[in-house]
Amino acid sequence: MNGDALLARIAHMQATAGAARSQGQPGIRAKQRQRRATVTTRIEPWLALIEKRCGLLAEDRRFIRLRLATQQHSEAMRLAEGYSAAWEQAAMQEQRAHVKSNAGRQAANRWLKRQLDQ
Repeated sequence: MNGDALLARIAHMQATAGAARSQGQPGIRAKQRQRRATVTTRIEPWLALIEKRCGLLAEDRRFIRLRLATQQHSEAMRLAEGYSAAWEQAAMQEQRAHVKSNAGRQAANRWLKRQLDQ
């Protein structure tokens, strides 16, 4: 096979590969579609208040949002204040430095559950 024939064959293979991709044939990777952003950019004021005072993890944010999102603004702010106070109190009472944030998190979550169950 000479150089011209080889170039023609390569061009043909590239053209058919592009057509095969657009038809979605198996074994050929399809173009990736851009994904929509799924991260919520809006931060509720009561969540911002808690985050300023407590070191929240992603699961903490979900836990708090699930419970406070349906509350009226004034009630959510009251609960956020109480949540932060419960966190800080439990963290201060814990003697071991590496356990402080976990103790605060557990106490605050228990406090919030009790408040919402009343």
